[in-house]
Formats: sequence, C-alpha cells, structure tokens
Amino acid sequence: PETVSTDYDECDELYFEEISTERVMDIYEHEAAFGVIVSVGGQTPNNLALPLEAAGANILGTKPSDIDKAEDRNKFSSILDQIGVDQPDWREMSSIADA
Repeated sequence: PETVSTDYDECDELYFEEISTERVMDIYEHEAAFGVIVSVGGQTPNNLALPLEAAGANILGTKPSDIDKAEDRNKFSSILDQIGVDQPDWREMSSIADA
C-alpha cells in the first residue's frame, strides 16, 4: 500500500478499510470492479478467497480452491502424499492439552 499511497499514477482510488469479506464486497460493488486480486496480500486475503468467490467476486490470478489447497495443512499434506513428496510427521492440535 505504501507504494500506491505515495505514487498517484499507480491507482485511481485508495481505500483504507478493514479487510473483511463484507468490506471488500462493498468496495467491489461500489467500483463495479472486474475482479479482485487476493494472492499478493498475505494470510488475511488468502483466507478471504473462498468467501469472496462465494459472494460473487471474480477472483483474478490463483483460483480460490488452489489457494485453499495450499493454505489448508490437511489438504496440502494429502497432495504431498499423493505425489510421493516426503514431509515431516505432524498432527493438528485443537487444545493446549493435546500439544
């Protein structure tokens, strides 16, 4: 955002809003946007990819289902197992006591 906020030739509009499905969809609809790029903003936008797609946003770049496969440890581990890539032993914990 800093490059964009200091280079007025970079974009026409700049929003300083929370990053949530609701706010992104508000802006998407207000701007009548062609699409949304989520794959360059870190964990929060990655986690919004599926909900934004479900809300009707056109996601540009990496497909939300592919982002989900990479971000979900269980799905990613299954893919590695299917293609024969070794990985360290791991397990998912749901409580401090389990850890």
